[in-house]
Amino acid sequence: MSERGRVSPADAVTALAVGIGQTVLKPVRPEPGPATRRWGVGVGEVAAGLPNLPGLVRGIARQLNQFGSVVVSPGGIEYDGDEVAWSKVTEIRTRRLVGYLFTDAITKQVDRLPVWWFPGRGLVLSGLTHAALTALAVAADLRPDRGVFTVCIPAQVKSKGIFRAAEMSPGVPAALVLADPAVRDFVEATAAAHGIPVLPADDDALELAARRAAVIRSAVGRAVAVGAAVFGQAGTKSSA
Repeated sequence: MSERGRVSPADAVTALAVGIGQTVLKPVRPEPGPATRRWGVGVGEVAAGLPNLPGLVRGIARQLNQFGSVVVSPGGIEYDGDEVAWSKVTEIRTRRLVGYLFTDAITKQVDRLPVWWFPGRGLVLSGLTHAALTALAVAADLRPDRGVFTVCIPAQVKSKGIFRAAEMSPGVPAALVLADPAVRDFVEATAAAHGIPVLPADDDALELAARRAAVIRSAVGRAVAVGAAVFGQAGTKSSA
């Protein structure tokens, strides 16, 4: 297959996930922004939307949003049950979906699950996921400028905290929701209406992995060339 026609496993899996997510979202996509009323999709939103639920139960049901949700309203934005008011948001940083799904989204999702915790777990997970993404980039020759790799999501909501700046990011299900163009545009339009800048991240995981992969492939290429030259000279001397 030609270089242009080759599809990497990451490209195929991510495209499938995005396609499924967009199909599921089709009936509940938001209208063009900015938000004039509450819009949301998630585990808790579905449960809270059931008919004849008392107000108290509806509020409890929305606690399930921690397992995956995106909620946008005129007053604030929520990822996975964490909410911040627009008045406190300072900026939103976008990341490439593929890189985010294979790194920070996994770390966020594990943090929300009842799994064994140990000191430094976040650093270990971050190191493992970034190493895996780099290995994938080496094997598949990932290129951030083509196909599904160009899809970016508003992945980092930075805000003013009480003592220091805070940051809110989505897990895997919420990241796939944000990959839908209608949802992504809705979030960014609402942010713009509140005067909040939406900027590309300086340390995008996919771009960093692609650079590391290029360095590794170049080093391997040089090593192979040197090895071939050495063996070639050895073969020439032995035949002489």
